[in-house]
Amino acid sequence: MKPLPESESATSVKALAPVSRQRARYLALVGLSSALLVARVALTSPSFDAVAVARAAVSGLALVVVGILTVDASLNKKRPLVARLSSKSRRLAAAAYLTTYAVCVLDVAAGVDPYLFIPGMVVYCFFVWDRPGFLAVSAGLCAYAVTRAMAAFGRGVGADDFMMLAFGVIVALYAADTVKKSVLPSEERLRALSLENEELWNLSFRDTLTGLYNRRYIQQIAIHLFSRAVRYKEQLHVLMIDIDHFKRVNDKLGHAVGDEVLKGVAQTIQATIRTSDTVARFGGEEFIVYMVRSDPETTQFIANRIRDGVAAVQFPGVPWQITISVGVAGLQENDTIDSLVERSDQFLYVSKHRGRNRVSGF
Repeated sequence: MKPLPESESATSVKALAPVSRQRARYLALVGLSSALLVARVALTSPSFDAVAVARAAVSGLALVVVGILTVDASLNKKRPLVARLSSKSRRLAAAAYLTTYAVCVLDVAAGVDPYLFIPGMVVYCFFVWDRPGFLAVSAGLCAYAVTRAMAAFGRGVGADDFMMLAFGVIVALYAADTVKKSVLPSEERLRALSLENEELWNLSFRDTLTGLYNRRYIQQIAIHLFSRAVRYKEQLHVLMIDIDHFKRVNDKLGHAVGDEVLKGVAQTIQATIRTSDTVARFGGEEFIVYMVRSDPETTQFIANRIRDGVAAVQFPGVPWQITISVGVAGLQENDTIDSLVERSDQFLYVSKHRGRNRVSGF
Protein backbone atom coordinates (compact mmCIF):
# COMPACT_ATOMS: atom_id res chain seq x y z
CA MET A 1 0.00 0.00 0.00
CA LYS A 2 3.01 2.24 -0.21
CA PRO A 3 2.12 5.12 -2.55
CA LEU A 4 4.34 5.87 -5.48
CA PRO A 5 6.02 9.27 -5.29
CA GLU A 6 4.45 11.59 -7.85
CA SER A 7 7.80 12.90 -9.02
CA GLU A 8 9.21 9.53 -10.08
CA SER A 9 7.81 9.47 -13.62
CA ALA A 10 8.95 13.03 -14.30
CA THR A 11 12.46 12.46 -13.00
CA SER A 12 12.76 9.25 -15.01
CA VAL A 13 11.91 11.12 -18.22
CA LYS A 14 14.47 13.80 -17.43
CA ALA A 15 17.15 11.20 -16.73
CA LEU A 16 16.52 9.48 -20.06
CA ALA A 17 16.37 12.67 -22.15
CA PRO A 18 20.08 12.56 -23.16
CA VAL A 19 19.68 8.89 -24.05
CA SER A 20 16.78 9.67 -26.39
CA ARG A 21 18.96 12.10 -28.33
CA GLN A 22 21.69 9.48 -28.54
CA ARG A 23 19.18 6.94 -29.88
CA ALA A 24 18.28 9.34 -32.67
CA ARG A 25 21.94 9.55 -33.65
CA TYR A 26 22.21 5.76 -33.86
CA LEU A 27 19.17 5.49 -36.09
CA ALA A 28 20.46 8.29 -38.31
CA LEU A 29 23.77 6.42 -38.61
CA VAL A 30 22.00 3.20 -39.62
CA GLY A 31 19.80 4.97 -42.17
CA LEU A 32 22.67 6.98 -43.65
CA SER A 33 24.87 3.90 -44.01
CA SER A 34 22.08 2.01 -45.78
CA ALA A 35 21.29 4.92 -48.11
CA LEU A 36 24.93 5.49 -49.08
CA LEU A 37 25.58 1.84 -49.83
CA VAL A 38 22.37 1.47 -51.86
CA ALA A 39 23.41 4.54 -53.87
CA ARG A 40 26.86 3.04 -54.40
CA VAL A 41 25.34 -0.16 -55.79
CA ALA A 42 22.97 1.75 -58.04
CA LEU A 43 25.67 4.03 -59.49
CA THR A 44 28.76 1.82 -59.71
CA SER A 45 27.60 -1.73 -60.26
CA PRO A 46 28.21 -2.76 -63.87
CA SER A 47 25.48 -5.37 -63.69
CA PHE A 48 22.85 -3.21 -62.04
CA ASP A 49 19.78 -5.25 -61.21
CA ALA A 50 16.84 -3.10 -60.08
CA VAL A 51 14.95 -6.10 -58.67
CA ALA A 52 17.94 -7.23 -56.59
CA VAL A 53 18.54 -3.71 -55.31
CA ALA A 54 14.85 -3.30 -54.43
CA ARG A 55 14.85 -6.61 -52.58
CA ALA A 56 17.97 -5.64 -50.72
CA ALA A 57 16.51 -2.24 -49.86
CA VAL A 58 13.41 -3.91 -48.39
CA SER A 59 15.67 -6.20 -46.35
CA GLY A 60 17.63 -3.17 -45.18
CA LEU A 61 14.43 -1.38 -44.18
CA ALA A 62 13.39 -4.43 -42.14
CA LEU A 63 16.74 -4.38 -40.36
CA VAL A 64 16.38 -0.68 -39.62
CA VAL A 65 12.90 -1.26 -38.14
CA VAL A 66 14.28 -4.05 -35.96
CA GLY A 67 17.09 -1.71 -35.00
CA ILE A 68 14.63 0.97 -33.93
CA LEU A 69 12.78 -1.47 -31.67
CA THR A 70 16.02 -2.85 -30.29
CA VAL A 71 17.53 0.53 -29.48
CA ASP A 72 14.26 1.69 -27.98
CA ALA A 73 14.24 -1.36 -25.70
CA SER A 74 17.92 -1.07 -24.80
CA LEU A 75 17.74 2.60 -23.85
CA ASN A 76 14.26 2.83 -22.35
CA LYS A 77 14.17 0.37 -19.48
CA LYS A 78 10.73 1.58 -18.35
CA ARG A 79 8.96 0.27 -21.44
CA PRO A 80 7.34 -3.19 -21.53
CA LEU A 81 9.26 -4.11 -24.70
CA VAL A 82 12.42 -4.52 -22.66
CA ALA A 83 11.05 -7.80 -21.35
CA ARG A 84 11.65 -9.32 -24.79
CA LEU A 85 14.36 -7.09 -26.23
CA SER A 86 17.40 -6.36 -24.11
CA SER A 87 21.17 -6.52 -24.19
CA LYS A 88 20.94 -9.76 -22.19
CA SER A 89 18.88 -11.70 -24.74
CA ARG A 90 21.09 -14.39 -26.25
CA ARG A 91 18.41 -15.74 -28.57
CA LEU A 92 17.68 -12.38 -30.12
CA ALA A 93 21.40 -11.64 -30.39
CA ALA A 94 21.90 -14.91 -32.25
CA ALA A 95 18.89 -14.16 -34.47
CA ALA A 96 20.25 -10.71 -35.40
CA TYR A 97 23.70 -12.17 -36.06
CA LEU A 98 22.50 -15.04 -38.25
CA THR A 99 19.99 -12.82 -40.08
CA THR A 100 22.76 -10.39 -40.97
CA TYR A 101 24.95 -13.18 -42.29
CA ALA A 102 22.07 -14.78 -44.25
CA VAL A 103 21.06 -11.49 -45.89
CA CYS A 104 24.67 -10.79 -46.86
CA VAL A 105 25.02 -14.25 -48.43
CA LEU A 106 21.78 -13.76 -50.39
CA ASP A 107 23.03 -10.41 -51.66
CA VAL A 108 26.36 -11.95 -52.72
CA ALA A 109 24.48 -14.72 -54.53
CA ALA A 110 22.41 -12.06 -56.35
CA GLY A 111 25.55 -10.19 -57.37
CA VAL A 112 25.00 -7.31 -54.94
CA ASP A 113 27.63 -6.06 -52.52
CA PRO A 114 26.89 -7.19 -48.93
CA TYR A 115 26.30 -3.62 -47.78
CA LEU A 116 23.65 -4.69 -45.26
CA PHE A 117 26.51 -6.03 -43.14
CA ILE A 118 26.93 -2.55 -41.63
CA PRO A 119 23.35 -1.92 -40.37
CA GLY A 120 23.10 -5.60 -39.43
CA MET A 121 26.13 -5.33 -37.16
CA VAL A 122 24.75 -2.13 -35.66
CA VAL A 123 21.51 -3.95 -34.80
CA TYR A 124 23.51 -6.87 -33.42
CA CYS A 125 25.63 -4.61 -31.22
CA PHE A 126 22.57 -3.43 -29.30
CA PHE A 127 22.16 -6.94 -27.93
CA VAL A 128 25.78 -7.42 -26.86
CA TRP A 129 26.90 -3.85 -26.14
CA ASP A 130 27.94 -4.87 -22.62
CA ARG A 131 30.41 -7.48 -23.99
CA PRO A 132 32.78 -5.53 -26.27
CA GLY A 133 35.34 -8.31 -26.57
CA PHE A 134 32.74 -10.84 -27.65
CA LEU A 135 31.25 -8.29 -30.05
CA ALA A 136 34.63 -7.62 -31.72
CA VAL A 137 35.41 -11.34 -32.18
CA SER A 138 31.91 -12.32 -33.39
CA ALA A 139 31.64 -9.35 -35.78
CA GLY A 140 35.09 -10.16 -37.20
CA LEU A 141 34.10 -13.81 -37.69
CA CYS A 142 30.90 -12.74 -39.47
CA ALA A 143 32.92 -10.48 -41.80
CA TYR A 144 35.32 -13.35 -42.53
CA ALA A 145 32.38 -15.70 -43.23
CA VAL A 146 30.98 -13.17 -45.72
CA THR A 147 34.31 -13.07 -47.58
CA ARG A 148 34.27 -16.88 -47.75
CA ALA A 149 30.75 -16.75 -49.17
CA MET A 150 31.93 -14.27 -51.80
CA ALA A 151 34.77 -16.63 -52.76
CA ALA A 152 32.34 -19.58 -52.87
CA PHE A 153 30.20 -17.76 -55.43
CA GLY A 154 33.27 -17.10 -57.58
CA ARG A 155 33.50 -13.44 -56.75
CA GLY A 156 36.81 -11.86 -55.88
CA VAL A 157 37.19 -9.92 -52.65
CA GLY A 158 38.54 -6.46 -53.42
CA ALA A 159 39.84 -3.64 -51.27
CA ASP A 160 36.41 -1.97 -51.27
CA ASP A 161 34.84 -5.11 -49.85
CA PHE A 162 37.42 -5.34 -47.07
CA MET A 163 36.92 -1.67 -46.23
CA MET A 164 33.16 -2.07 -46.13
CA LEU A 165 33.31 -5.10 -43.84
CA ALA A 166 35.91 -3.46 -41.60
CA PHE A 167 33.76 -0.35 -41.44
CA GLY A 168 30.81 -2.48 -40.29
CA VAL A 169 32.87 -3.97 -37.45
CA ILE A 170 34.20 -0.55 -36.39
CA VAL A 171 30.77 1.09 -36.47
CA ALA A 172 29.33 -1.75 -34.36
CA LEU A 173 32.09 -1.36 -31.75
CA TYR A 174 31.69 2.40 -31.69
CA ALA A 175 27.91 2.16 -31.31
CA ALA A 176 28.27 -0.40 -28.51
CA ASP A 177 30.73 1.84 -26.66
CA THR A 178 28.43 4.83 -27.04
CA VAL A 179 25.45 2.85 -25.78
CA LYS A 180 27.47 1.72 -22.77
CA LYS A 181 28.45 5.28 -21.93
CA SER A 182 24.86 6.44 -22.31
CA VAL A 183 22.93 3.61 -20.66
CA LEU A 184 25.04 2.99 -17.56
CA PRO A 185 25.09 6.61 -16.32
CA SER A 186 21.33 6.82 -16.93
CA GLU A 187 20.78 3.64 -14.94
CA GLU A 188 22.90 5.07 -12.13
CA ARG A 189 20.83 8.26 -12.18
CA LEU A 190 17.60 6.28 -12.07
CA ARG A 191 18.86 4.21 -9.14
CA ALA A 192 19.93 7.35 -7.31
CA LEU A 193 16.55 8.98 -7.96
CA SER A 194 14.78 5.84 -6.77
CA LEU A 195 16.78 5.87 -3.52
CA GLU A 196 16.08 9.56 -3.04
CA ASN A 197 12.35 9.01 -3.60
CA GLU A 198 12.35 6.14 -1.12
CA GLU A 199 14.16 8.29 1.44
CA LEU A 200 11.66 11.11 0.95
CA TRP A 201 8.79 8.63 1.31
CA ASN A 202 10.25 7.33 4.57
CA LEU A 203 10.71 10.86 5.89
CA SER A 204 7.08 11.62 5.05
CA PHE A 205 5.39 8.43 6.24
CA ARG A 206 7.70 6.76 8.78
CA ASP A 207 8.50 7.65 12.34
CA THR A 208 12.24 8.32 12.44
CA LEU A 209 12.70 6.93 15.97
CA THR A 210 10.81 3.63 15.88
CA GLY A 211 10.77 2.94 12.13
CA LEU A 212 7.00 2.38 12.24
CA TYR A 213 4.53 4.24 10.06
CA ASN A 214 3.62 7.66 11.39
CA ARG A 215 0.23 9.19 12.10
CA ARG A 216 -0.01 10.83 8.66
CA TYR A 217 0.36 7.50 6.87
CA ILE A 218 -1.94 5.52 9.15
CA GLN A 219 -4.71 8.09 8.72
CA GLN A 220 -4.48 7.69 4.94
CA ILE A 221 -4.35 3.91 4.97
CA ALA A 222 -7.11 3.66 7.60
CA ILE A 223 -9.59 5.14 5.12
CA HIS A 224 -8.77 2.39 2.64
CA LEU A 225 -8.95 -0.38 5.27
CA PHE A 226 -12.24 0.94 6.64
CA SER A 227 -13.83 1.30 3.19
CA ARG A 228 -12.77 -2.21 2.23
CA ALA A 229 -14.15 -3.69 5.45
CA VAL A 230 -17.50 -1.94 4.98
CA ARG A 231 -17.79 -2.84 1.31
CA TYR A 232 -16.94 -6.53 1.70
CA LYS A 233 -18.43 -6.88 5.19
CA GLU A 234 -15.07 -7.86 6.67
CA GLN A 235 -14.15 -7.68 10.33
CA LEU A 236 -11.86 -4.83 11.34
CA HIS A 237 -10.41 -4.18 14.79
CA VAL A 238 -8.42 -1.23 16.08
CA LEU A 239 -5.93 -1.57 18.94
CA MET A 240 -4.93 1.61 20.78
CA ILE A 241 -1.80 0.99 22.85
CA ASP A 242 -0.20 3.25 25.44
CA ILE A 243 2.97 2.74 27.52
CA ASP A 244 2.17 2.87 31.23
CA HIS A 245 3.88 5.58 33.29
CA PHE A 246 6.08 6.62 30.37
CA LYS A 247 6.48 10.14 31.79
CA ARG A 248 8.17 8.56 34.80
CA VAL A 249 10.76 6.95 32.50
CA ASN A 250 11.61 10.29 30.86
CA ASP A 251 11.61 12.26 34.12
CA LYS A 252 13.70 9.83 36.20
CA LEU A 253 15.87 8.05 33.61
CA GLY A 254 16.16 10.60 30.80
CA HIS A 255 14.87 10.90 27.28
CA ALA A 256 17.61 8.65 25.86
CA VAL A 257 16.30 5.74 27.91
CA GLY A 258 12.76 6.74 26.98
CA ASP A 259 13.67 6.53 23.31
CA GLU A 260 15.01 3.01 23.81
CA VAL A 261 11.78 2.01 25.52
CA LEU A 262 9.76 3.39 22.60
CA LYS A 263 11.88 1.46 20.10
CA GLY A 264 11.67 -1.74 22.13
CA VAL A 265 7.88 -1.55 22.46
CA ALA A 266 7.56 -0.80 18.75
CA GLN A 267 9.70 -3.84 17.86
CA THR A 268 7.63 -6.08 20.14
CA ILE A 269 4.36 -4.94 18.57
CA GLN A 270 5.71 -5.33 15.03
CA ALA A 271 7.01 -8.83 15.80
CA THR A 272 3.70 -9.96 17.32
CA ILE A 273 1.07 -8.78 14.85
CA ARG A 274 0.33 -10.54 11.57
CA THR A 275 1.82 -9.46 8.26
CA SER A 276 -1.64 -8.36 7.10
CA ASP A 277 -1.98 -5.94 10.05
CA THR A 278 -0.67 -2.38 10.11
CA VAL A 279 0.95 -0.65 13.09
CA ALA A 280 1.94 2.99 13.50
CA ARG A 281 3.18 5.33 16.16
CA PHE A 282 0.11 7.45 16.86
CA GLY A 283 1.86 10.09 18.91
CA GLY A 284 4.10 10.30 21.97
CA GLU A 285 3.96 6.92 23.69
CA GLU A 286 0.79 5.79 21.86
CA PHE A 287 0.64 3.19 19.11
CA ILE A 288 -2.27 2.07 16.93
CA VAL A 289 -2.82 -1.26 15.16
CA TYR A 290 -5.36 -2.02 12.44
CA MET A 291 -6.21 -5.73 12.27
CA VAL A 292 -8.06 -6.73 9.10
CA ARG A 293 -10.22 -9.84 8.73
CA SER A 294 -9.55 -10.76 12.35
CA ASP A 295 -12.31 -12.26 14.50
CA PRO A 296 -12.68 -11.14 18.15
CA GLU A 297 -10.98 -14.27 19.54
CA THR A 298 -7.90 -13.84 17.34
CA THR A 299 -7.77 -10.13 18.07
CA GLN A 300 -7.95 -10.69 21.82
CA PHE A 301 -5.25 -13.35 21.62
CA ILE A 302 -2.86 -11.09 19.69
CA ALA A 303 -3.61 -8.09 21.95
CA ASN A 304 -2.73 -10.11 25.03
CA ARG A 305 0.40 -11.48 23.34
CA ILE A 306 1.53 -7.91 22.72
CA ARG A 307 0.86 -6.99 26.36
CA ASP A 308 2.68 -10.09 27.66
CA GLY A 309 5.54 -9.59 25.22
CA VAL A 310 6.21 -6.03 26.36
CA ALA A 311 5.96 -7.04 30.04
CA ALA A 312 8.56 -9.76 29.47
CA VAL A 313 11.17 -7.39 28.00
CA GLN A 314 13.94 -6.17 30.28
CA PHE A 315 14.79 -2.72 28.97
CA PRO A 316 18.41 -1.62 29.56
CA GLY A 317 18.67 1.14 32.14
CA VAL A 318 15.10 0.65 33.41
CA PRO A 319 15.02 -0.86 36.94
CA TRP A 320 11.28 -1.60 36.84
CA GLN A 321 8.96 -3.51 34.53
CA ILE A 322 7.59 -1.65 31.51
CA THR A 323 3.94 -2.45 30.76
CA ILE A 324 1.30 -1.28 28.32
CA SER A 325 -2.44 -0.76 28.34
CA VAL A 326 -4.54 -1.74 25.33
CA GLY A 327 -7.98 -0.69 24.15
CA VAL A 328 -9.69 -2.73 21.43
CA ALA A 329 -12.69 -1.79 19.30
CA GLY A 330 -14.34 -3.77 16.52
CA LEU A 331 -16.18 -2.39 13.52
CA GLN A 332 -19.91 -2.04 14.15
CA GLU A 333 -22.86 -1.01 12.04
CA ASN A 334 -23.06 2.73 11.35
CA ASP A 335 -19.47 3.19 12.47
CA THR A 336 -17.16 5.74 10.92
CA ILE A 337 -13.39 5.55 10.98
CA ASP A 338 -13.34 8.31 13.60
CA SER A 339 -15.91 6.64 15.84
CA LEU A 340 -14.04 3.33 15.61
CA VAL A 341 -10.75 4.92 16.67
CA GLU A 342 -12.47 6.96 19.38
CA ARG A 343 -14.06 3.85 20.84
CA SER A 344 -10.70 2.05 20.97
CA ASP A 345 -9.28 5.12 22.75
CA GLN A 346 -12.11 4.98 25.28
CA PHE A 347 -11.36 1.33 25.99
CA LEU A 348 -7.71 2.29 26.44
CA TYR A 349 -8.70 4.65 29.24
CA VAL A 350 -10.79 1.86 30.74
CA SER A 351 -7.58 -0.23 30.93
CA LYS A 352 -5.80 2.72 32.54
CA HIS A 353 -8.48 3.21 35.18
CA ARG A 354 -8.61 -0.50 36.01
CA GLY A 355 -4.95 -0.63 36.97
CA ARG A 356 -3.05 -0.65 33.66
CA ASN A 357 -1.18 -3.61 32.08
CA ARG A 358 -4.41 -5.01 30.71
CA VAL A 359 -6.57 -5.29 27.57
CA SER A 360 -10.08 -3.84 27.52
CA GLY A 361 -12.84 -3.89 24.94
CA PHE A 362 -14.06 -7.50 24.99
